[in-house]
Amino acid sequence: MFSRACTRLPFVFRSVVNVAAAALLSVVAYAASSVSPVVTFAPPNFPESIRIDKEGNTYLSMLTTGEVRKIAPDGTQSTLAVLGSGPTAFPGRRLTGLAVDGPGNVYVALNDIPTTRGVWRISRDGTTELIAALPFAGMVNGLAFDARGNLFVSDSLGGRIYKVDRDGLITAWSIDPFLAGATPTTCGQFPAGPGGANGLAFDKHGDLFAANTTIGAIVRIPVDRDGAAQVANYFVAPTCELWGADGIAFDNRDNLYVAVNIQRKIVRIDRAGNMEIVAAAPKDALSVPSDLAFGTGRGYRRQIFITNFAAPPLGGGTPGVVTMDVGIPGRRLR
Repeated sequence: MFSRACTRLPFVFRSVVNVAAAALLSVVAYAASSVSPVVTFAPPNFPESIRIDKEGNTYLSMLTTGEVRKIAPDGTQSTLAVLGSGPTAFPGRRLTGLAVDGPGNVYVALNDIPTTRGVWRISRDGTTELIAALPFAGMVNGLAFDARGNLFVSDSLGGRIYKVDRDGLITAWSIDPFLAGATPTTCGQFPAGPGGANGLAFDKHGDLFAANTTIGAIVRIPVDRDGAAQVANYFVAPTCELWGADGIAFDNRDNLYVAVNIQRKIVRIDRAGNMEIVAAAPKDALSVPSDLAFGTGRGYRRQIFITNFAAPPLGGGTPGVVTMDVGIPGRRLR
């Protein structure tokens, strides 16, 4: 993972306090966490999404510039690819969600002009290919692979989830009302618009979970044996505690971690739906956290790496990546 030379700061971690009997949907207090800076950037480099491959290479999607930044385990930075043809002023080319597969290919959601909008695959040598054209999507966003190698894509403004199978066939896999966003809500007027389905992740049982950003909910979509979507339900019902829910990731015990961007906090949700804040500003160095991913290398699997998006109109701060030890390893990549 990142070297000490890159961070210029030692990694010092403290265990998150355990909560024995949290009430369903309650948010409990958290101990002083140990969020540590890893790397910072200057605007217009706003990292929206983060993924880490089996070799410990970290990939970041820069929303406005269309760049996929690669950071090697020794901290060396390089540009893997630049996508899009639009402007680089906010909101720019709108490069959002990332995913990586076993061989190390990187997948990224691009919301540029209609002819380039969709999901791109970037090979290890930087070769790019549009594998799923979605010209009419409102905003392609979160990406996640299932156990069969199918890729799922959230459309935040369209309130739906697309499936891209291994042969490249694209289907509107789920168009459920629970995936639609709204603004204003009882939580307030979300400054980035009525985004719904956002971050995606599969649990150990193969069900798909989606963060609904403006509704402030976690939606669970059971999956049939044939891969079809069943009727969605709320794993965590709408709550202002999750207003701004963005990227999500499961640990190896099926606890779900949620980056709550506008509230500048990280929430952990256990399998029963109990919520615990594990980090929050101003105590912790979180500036519009938009996504998170578990480390993959030896000694790093209990750490989550968090993108500080820090972009307008959601707020300011310093764009970059921070990390913390959550005490439980993440799911191994297939």
